Amino acid sequence: MVELLLRHDVRRLGGSFATRLGALFDDERHAALRPYRELAVLLYLRDELLDSILPRIKRRLSFLAPRELVAEGLPPRGRIDWPRTMAAGLRDRPGEPPLDVRTRQRRRHFATPENLLTVATIIEYRDAIQSRLDAERAETGARALRHPLREVVERCTRELAFPQFTGLVRDGERIVAGYADTTTADLEQAVDAHLLPGHNSAYDDLLAWRRRLAALRMLDRDTAADAPQMLGADPARDNYLYQIWLYYELAELLDRRGLLEPAAWEVGKMRLRFRWGAPGAETVYQLKHDQAIDQHWRNAPGVRPDLYIERATRAEVRHNGALIWREPGYVLDAKYYKPRDSARAPAGTVKRMIADLHLTGERHGALLFAFQSGERPADADAADLLDTPLETTLIGPLYRVTPETAAAQVARPDAAVAVWRTRPRIDGIGTIQAILSALLDEVHVALQAPAPVACHGIFIDSLSAGDTLGAIAAPTLLSGDGQALRDPADILICPKPHIGPWRADLVSRARTCCQDGRLCHIAGQAGARPPVRPPRSAEDLLGELQHLFERGDPEQRDDVAVSAVARRVEALTRRFAEISGAYRRIEVYYHRLRDMGLQSSFDQLAAAEQESLALAVFLVEQLDSVGAHDFSAPAIHVSSVLEVELARRVEAIPGLSEGALPGGHATLGTLMGIRRKRPDDWARIRSHLRDRWRGAVDPDDPQYVLGLDSFVEAVWEIRHVRNDAAHTSPVPRETYSRLFRNVCQAGPLRIGALRALLAAWPV
Repeated sequence: MVELLLRHDVRRLGGSFATRLGALFDDERHAALRPYRELAVLLYLRDELLDSILPRIKRRLSFLAPRELVAEGLPPRGRIDWPRTMAAGLRDRPGEPPLDVRTRQRRRHFATPENLLTVATIIEYRDAIQSRLDAERAETGARALRHPLREVVERCTRELAFPQFTGLVRDGERIVAGYADTTTADLEQAVDAHLLPGHNSAYDDLLAWRRRLAALRMLDRDTAADAPQMLGADPARDNYLYQIWLYYELAELLDRRGLLEPAAWEVGKMRLRFRWGAPGAETVYQLKHDQAIDQHWRNAPGVRPDLYIERATRAEVRHNGALIWREPGYVLDAKYYKPRDSARAPAGTVKRMIADLHLTGERHGALLFAFQSGERPADADAADLLDTPLETTLIGPLYRVTPETAAAQVARPDAAVAVWRTRPRIDGIGTIQAILSALLDEVHVALQAPAPVACHGIFIDSLSAGDTLGAIAAPTLLSGDGQALRDPADILICPKPHIGPWRADLVSRARTCCQDGRLCHIAGQAGARPPVRPPRSAEDLLGELQHLFERGDPEQRDDVAVSAVARRVEALTRRFAEISGAYRRIEVYYHRLRDMGLQSSFDQLAAAEQESLALAVFLVEQLDSVGAHDFSAPAIHVSSVLEVELARRVEAIPGLSEGALPGGHATLGTLMGIRRKRPDDWARIRSHLRDRWRGAVDPDDPQYVLGLDSFVEAVWEIRHVRNDAAHTSPVPRETYSRLFRNVCQAGPLRIGALRALLAAWPV
């Protein structure tokens, strides 16, 4: 623990350990811990020495200032001793005035026992840490250059460069090395004897600090009844130490493997980001320690897992700012309890974990025990058993706690609590990291591939529901928001695999779908639309189309959104053709289109465009049979074929600016928009078509030449009809007929816009 904190978060070391005084413990059983115990003592006492005691000593240094009689020239600096001056003048120069005088002066120096002890203490402290750094360099090589202890050594070196300490460093080094007649014990006695009340109390604190350094006892566990208290022996603190040990052990594992994200370490917030998974297909996760997570109960206690792992880019659903759902993470609780004879975890701990999962809606949890038995319960899942001998290592959960699915009335059936043994051992670092690696593998399997938030609405059979409701007393069906559902044709089963494969709500398509974010989790997503019932008749098709058309003001037309509506309409009509059987005889409509004047032009189209035109003819036939008044769907099919062919050509033009194609795709309005607003891009288009455009498109009139501007204006008019069709505005039969003629047969361009495009602008 000390080594991990030193490597990753040295500031937390002092605050994480409670201190107790006691005699040094020399039991050979704890010999392996002694370097870490000494290191913990040094670091725990660092701040008091460097940040408190030394600054106060330097502000009020002790010194000696004895009076000395010296001879000096005139003018003198000290007080003149006239009797001695006159006696010296009579002796040396009788009858003459003196050329020098005898004066008394005070010469201050700092070679006091107090200051020597201060310098010796800094040297001892620096040398002890330097020896630890030398051992670290032998073990880890170049990594030792980034060791946090180097900052402490540099701080000690700067303290020794203090002007009043510089002259004492040589004597201090000889005292520490044992080459001087005086020892540090002699200095301590001298300082203790010379201190007077009211003088610099920092020297008193220095003596007390040295006594604590010699007597502080850390990490030892003595079973004797009268054993003094020691660092780490408080059970209430032990559990916290166990938690942060696991946190930093995970950080060490990730750091050694190079899986920590750049700038991911947030020391003060106890959060880090890391990658895990197969190389090239890794998922980024976030690990948190002792931080609250959202829970969905009123007046319930908060939930703060000891450790929590979540995907860094996890999805969430909000409604009016309130969190409705978020992608679950993995809850880890660490327990440092006394050893137990049974591998069964304490009942209260398991119950609390189950309650936490239920409060937060989480799916996965694990309990990490330091002293659980290595033997699994007799009824443990056979899948958890390993062939590895338990006395050497135990990698994997001891057992799992899962709900009985046959009786799971209120609990989520896919929830599970795994019980692991993660025992700290000073000689088992490899084992600990293997266990934690297996734990991260299990977390990765659970979290790496969440189900996307999407619509999976399933319609009930309204005829069957009507027969059932007519035969017996109609039951009261309630949606997830408590509203009654009465119309079978409006009832949807709404599976939510992103919550769990078991979760499905009853909802109203008219009232809930894409409107109520509490039950419809795609509400607010770009392009979200209610699900569409597969149509079984022309009447069903007309009804379902109304759910696809764009709502809102038709004047506020967005060509990209209208194109998306067109694709959904085409998919619905294809499904209708499959259900009605027309798709199996689609060739009949191909021949009919050729007879309508397309001839060779039809064979130049791709298979998808040929199919779309054939479905338009099929839809007109079906809608005429029921006397329909809205021909929006076939109008969308016909205009979409023109749009696809136009987009294929426009998107192939090199050099267009970034904003020339909104969304990266060309639409029926793209050319007119560029001509009106982007003169540079329009010049590029004209230059591109200068040698490619073949305006003689009418074989019956070779003199007729179609210009690019005339073509763009004709397409613009077709766009208006198509956009009206994509909104809730109905398209009359006459409007559709005119659209089909303008696109495929005649109109302002004589042979139709589609035929003109294929002839004038070859790919």
